[in-house]
Amino acid sequence: MPPKRSLAVLIILATLGAGAQALEPNPKLREIAAADQQDRAGPIEGIDYTQLAGRDAERRIQVRRLLEQGEVRAAEDYFYAALVFQHGETVEDFKLAFSLVSIAAALRPERPGPKAAACSAWDRLLLRSGKPQWYGTQFERSAKTGKMELSAVDESAVTDGDRKACGLPTLQESRDGAGQLK
Repeated sequence: MPPKRSLAVLIILATLGAGAQALEPNPKLREIAAADQQDRAGPIEGIDYTQLAGRDAERRIQVRRLLEQGEVRAAEDYFYAALVFQHGETVEDFKLAFSLVSIAAALRPERPGPKAAACSAWDRLLLRSGKPQWYGTQFERSAKTGKMELSAVDESAVTDGDRKACGLPTLQESRDGAGQLK
């Protein structure tokens, strides 16, 4: 998709999935999302982020094409598409990820995965916009210690009850778990 087209066009295409919960998921989207996750399997230290960025960009192109062609229809499709854009590079990528996963969560409210993914996409969007995250899903390596730590959090934005309702750990649990990340 040419960059001149607005994000709104993709979101409108995505929202045309009325009745999407009853449709069969698109196997191509499942493959793209599986490749996205496979690239992130294993220890962080073993990932070549330069190569990963190129593969991520290609996956975003593939998913944009599927969106343009109306091939993102089932709730799972929206979830898979959001997963790919959540690993994007721009604020626009994260906005699209949040929009797509919100649609997945609305279509299948009984599933906890899209709710947690929506929170994660929101946190990434906030951080990329220079603001603190709300849910505590994002981590970064400390320049001082070299260890992983929770990225900045606006502790007044949501409660631990809100986090639990999305299937996420409490803020303290996230802080405690940061040290276990490699």
